[in-house]
Amino acid sequence: ILAGFVVAIAWSLMRIRGEAIFAIAEQPAAMATVSNGSTASDKKLLDALMRLMADERIYRHEGITIGVLATRLSVPEYKLRRLINQQLGYRNFNVFLNNHRIEEAKAALADPLQAEVPVITIAMDAGFQSLGPFNRAFKATTGVTPSEYRRHNEARV
Repeated sequence: ILAGFVVAIAWSLMRIRGEAIFAIAEQPAAMATVSNGSTASDKKLLDALMRLMADERIYRHEGITIGVLATRLSVPEYKLRRLINQQLGYRNFNVFLNNHRIEEAKAALADPLQAEVPVITIAMDAGFQSLGPFNRAFKATTGVTPSEYRRHNEARV
């Protein structure tokens, strides 16, 4: 009798689909998926992050960390980290920061009005703490040193 009872339960469980047991809860409207795979809240966070980077140039601030930035944006650190890594495609937070710093440095190095400004000054203004890391990050990104980049742009003008 016990074996028959076990077989009947097993047979009835085999007929139930996984979706019926593990029902997926519907997403709230705030988490509705946006066309690029991100959510509406991710889009708002991305807009706020880019506003901080472009308008306030927060990447220039000394001691900026992902924790400080997350606090500034009023989001948990893991959400900001996920946005930077998955949505924006950066390997980590430092690569994200350095990308913004290097873009600013590239603009300054290409500016004829700043031709006499030393490279170290441009690096420090962009948020780097010393010349070595700036040179390494710049060359890794552009393929040339900052001085070569400046010379190349002067030749074009």
